[in-house]
Amino acid sequence: MQPTPNATSRRRRPIALALLAVLPAPLLAIGTATQAEAQAQHRIVGGHPASLSQHPWVVALASTQQFGTARSGQFCGGTLVTPTKVVTAAHCFYDERGNRTDRPGLKAIVGREDLNRRDGREVTVRTVWIHPQYSFDANMQDVAVLTLAEAQPDASTLELVGQGETEPYAAGTPAEVYGWGDTTGNGSYASALRGVEVPIVPDGACAAAYPGGSANGGFDARGMVCAGEQQGGKDACQGDSGGPLVVAGRLVGVVSWGTGCAEADHPGVYTRLSAVADAVRAKL
Repeated sequence: MQPTPNATSRRRRPIALALLAVLPAPLLAIGTATQAEAQAQHRIVGGHPASLSQHPWVVALASTQQFGTARSGQFCGGTLVTPTKVVTAAHCFYDERGNRTDRPGLKAIVGREDLNRRDGREVTVRTVWIHPQYSFDANMQDVAVLTLAEAQPDASTLELVGQGETEPYAAGTPAEVYGWGDTTGNGSYASALRGVEVPIVPDGACAAAYPGGSANGGFDARGMVCAGEQQGGKDACQGDSGGPLVVAGRLVGVVSWGTGCAEADHPGVYTRLSAVADAVRAKL
């Protein structure tokens, strides 16, 4: 069964949720863009092929029982931060109504660059921790930590940003995003890993793009950071949810939400990991 994620809004609802409807068209075609829809679609748009030999800490989250075998059943991304711990987005474990949901047979796929292949390792996820203050409606504290059943000693890990750090989030700082999500905004999902470089957006500009009380949800700099080009064209998108935002070789964000994909004046919104780093480290 091929994933058919929302093609109109972006991140919070992961690529996988569209599969539940078993529709030939993207799930969100059934209604107008809601806040939940805006959070779901996140993919790499305007990017380039990326190699796991250079970025071995990028992992795919998969459930073939729920989403079928196409593209290995991938529905979200994540980052290996210790040999047994993966950081991803909390919303990957919620349905479109905001209800916590299980992902049967949940696996973290390590070392598989092309999801149509069978190389690498499919590692069982033993536990899923979601930040206790995570808010589906407000998109705050959108972070989860997965514990793998088997350690990955030969897989490189990525360092996590420190609690309260501000330097990685300075406006204009170059950041990189990686994932297997949509590459066009029209449901064209990548089978092979892709990456894109996007600059950190000033908090004020992001707040203007996503004002509080809007239908697509508001930006809150206490727990979010934006990245993207003002003119659009480069972004993460649906299917990239939970994947890494990297600055200077450290994990500083998690793909969380946004309106559309790679739209002008609508940058991608990421979990600001420096706001929750202590809580995450307590689970590592």
